[in-house]
Amino acid sequence: MCEFSDEALILGCREASEERARALVGELAKRHLDRVVGFLFGLTGDSAAAHDLAQEAFVRVYRHRMRYREVARFSTWLYTIARNLALNELRNRRRRPQALGASTQEPGLHPLDTAPATGAGPAQAAAESDLQLAVRAAVMSLDSPYREVVVLCDLEERTYAEAAEILGVPIGTIRSRLSRARGRLEQRLRPLLEQEQG
Repeated sequence: MCEFSDEALILGCREASEERARALVGELAKRHLDRVVGFLFGLTGDSAAAHDLAQEAFVRVYRHRMRYREVARFSTWLYTIARNLALNELRNRRRRPQALGASTQEPGLHPLDTAPATGAGPAQAAAESDLQLAVRAAVMSLDSPYREVVVLCDLEERTYAEAAEILGVPIGTIRSRLSRARGRLEQRLRPLLEQEQG
């Protein structure tokens, strides 16, 4: 299956048996799961929820495989499904109270993290970890429309056209949101960066 494009695999689900369709969607999940989890973590800030939502996204891909249209790349369709799930999750969170002491974050490497430099001493590793946490907090503090474009364009390295299609807005809106988001991130991170340099 490795030689087939994503689009060929999802289109192949139309004529396939249930078992074959599950195998084809399974191959798509192998190809995209990690990046979809990263995208969802960037939107929700919750590692466990990101994993759960990514799994649900592929369940929906399987369930709605007949609805895929060749006008969009498969990954664009997938990210649109994942984004809608994340928005529903965030809406639901606002409606239900968070348990006292519950944490939505889990330690470990996430899309907003980078691995410490090889050979870095404990002090440098701690400083890098603090910077990663500050960047993650700054991104998560952005309003949803700005956070989405930062995650899609800067972290996922999607083109403006792909981001516009996923978010259902014009390319000009992506450009303006990204510009504003980067400006806000720079304002929030400037004191920390100046401290790092000083």
